[in-house]
Amino acid sequence: MIDLTQKDSLLDTELFDMLSQSATDVYFYVCDFTAGRTRWSAGAVAEFELQDEYMEASDWMWLCRIHPEDQEKFVRDLEHMMSGKNGDVHHCEYRIRNRAGQYVWIRSRGVLRRDQNGVPTFFAAVLRNMGLNPKYDTTTNLYTVHEFRARLYETLARPDQAGGILLFDIDDFSRINGSHDYAFGNQVLRAFAEKLLSLHLPGFLFRMDGDKFAYWMDDAEPEDLETVFARYNTAAAELLVGDEEIPLVLTGGYVLYPADGNRAEDLHRRLEVAMNTAKHSAPGSLCAYTAEMYRDEQRINALRSAIHRAVLHDFEGFSLQYQPQIYTRSGKCPAAEAILCWSAADHPDVTHEELMAALEDSGDILAVGRWALEQALRQVRIWQQVVPEFGISMDISSRQIIQKGFLEIVCQLAQDYALPPNTLCLELNNGCYAAGDRHLSDLTRILRSHNITVALDGFSPEWFSVEMLRKLNPRWVKLSSDFAGDAEDAVNPALPALLALFHQLGIYVCIKGITTRPQAALAARAGADFVQGPLYARPLAAEAFVAEYIQPQRA
Repeated sequence: MIDLTQKDSLLDTELFDMLSQSATDVYFYVCDFTAGRTRWSAGAVAEFELQDEYMEASDWMWLCRIHPEDQEKFVRDLEHMMSGKNGDVHHCEYRIRNRAGQYVWIRSRGVLRRDQNGVPTFFAAVLRNMGLNPKYDTTTNLYTVHEFRARLYETLARPDQAGGILLFDIDDFSRINGSHDYAFGNQVLRAFAEKLLSLHLPGFLFRMDGDKFAYWMDDAEPEDLETVFARYNTAAAELLVGDEEIPLVLTGGYVLYPADGNRAEDLHRRLEVAMNTAKHSAPGSLCAYTAEMYRDEQRINALRSAIHRAVLHDFEGFSLQYQPQIYTRSGKCPAAEAILCWSAADHPDVTHEELMAALEDSGDILAVGRWALEQALRQVRIWQQVVPEFGISMDISSRQIIQKGFLEIVCQLAQDYALPPNTLCLELNNGCYAAGDRHLSDLTRILRSHNITVALDGFSPEWFSVEMLRKLNPRWVKLSSDFAGDAEDAVNPALPALLALFHQLGIYVCIKGITTRPQAALAARAGADFVQGPLYARPLAAEAFVAEYIQPQRA
């Protein structure tokens, strides 16, 4: 049993006492995960009839006071924070029962602190009591989610009503909070709301939660909502906060009522499904709800739950496979890409893309990514005993690169396994590019200082200028086989010039997805340094890879 009378430097300070005594409708608490206890401000203890300022296992106590309809949202937000999906921050609005037995709205904002290994140590949060039914959001001055729900119930109670609702959020908004601070993040949200309101579009605009917004239009047709969304996206792309350009990208979904439902709960859920479908499609896209989406969403949720259970059971069913990267000038295999796989009896034939999407959505990518990296390093270190400079590459996701402590973990693992310089390569996928030039250039610089190379996977000339390539200074660029075509007259005429530019900048080029010998010949003739794809081998288990590509190179 923890002795709750013991003092702690963060939980029991003069500053905490002063704030606790002065606050009225603002409460706060600090959780010490190491000691297993929480301290609540005096106002919170009084308003919500807590047992004591110092408590253990207070999370369950607090959850029991939250309105049943909001408990899932609250738990999900905390899970996203603990996994790193929200960038170690918590912001959520929910209803909680006070000492009078009334459910009041609480706006909770908190920050998580981790140790050098990424393990949570402390969590501090501020709670603002917004009363029974706040109408306007204090940050954006838009209508609140509570007003949205009230309007939804009121509208659907009248069967003669028809219209449409658009739900959208700001892509990778956590990146802005991570690269600046919450005060600046609030400035961005405020400027964003003002920008949208300045368009003077018909209808109603709501701030739902965090960086999520809704637009409501009576008597709306699909083209009306599509036009509004396009104008909002254009406005977001040109956003100025003070003198700083903060271009935003919006992704959303929409429903029509009563066509897509006549119950508030159903319509709200289908809005979420439509928006989530768009997010899995492409940044900046908009999707209309369909019944098919709901079935897909159910399947994805089942897959996500199964994968999460596997992670908790010591990564059950997870494995790595290896695809050779062939040097065009010699035809030899000096490196391989490690590819994460997962299989289960009730979820056969899960593709790599489905697996990665489920891991990113759940936040499990952080734990699995570390496990996979360590497995790959352990394997390649064995192979380097046969081929001393053999290289290994692995995809990393946007969730991983914004995780606090990610770089330290990677560099420490590379050091622990004593890898020869430049034999570990991290491949930045398309989702990583949204992290921004400054963040990526800092990341690549730190990795290079530890002799870890970086590849830009899925490179597109539209996304990168020469200046940006110089700033990022990747060692590799990976291009799709679409650049090579599959016949002499199908080769991209820009390919030789593009490869010449890369080589001038000191960047190696690998063309992936090679399926035919004409593709391979065209890639080599254009100047590609490496090729990979099914022509040479599909991803292989370690044993098969050794027999095919490692043993033949034994000196």
